[in-house]
Amino acid sequence: MQLLKPIISSGLTLFLLAYFLPTVSYMNWTTLALAAVVLTLLNKVARPVLKILFLPINIVTLGLFSVVLNVALLWLVTYLVPGFHIYAMTLFGVKFNEFFSLLIVSSLIGLFQSFLGFLL
Repeated sequence: MQLLKPIISSGLTLFLLAYFLPTVSYMNWTTLALAAVVLTLLNKVARPVLKILFLPINIVTLGLFSVVLNVALLWLVTYLVPGFHIYAMTLFGVKFNEFFSLLIVSSLIGLFQSFLGFLL
């Protein structure tokens, strides 16, 4: 049950982002479920290891390197799950590259998951 709640939260978050943002897309429901599982496993397993590994850089940048770490993990999800894509976005007439698109989607994932964690 401890791992099922974050997987459901990640799946619902990715579904909502794919519904509202044209830059987030998935091929079918299986792809969405696989992306949610991979995202949850990376957040539970790889993130603590990477946080310890990059602790000196994170201290020097006053915690801003965690944002780059979030973007890297989200990019890894798009790389590992075929059919799940986050494309470059255009916002208010400004075309962002893929890094800034991943940055915006990563911050929205954090926002939605904290809200869903509050509800669940």
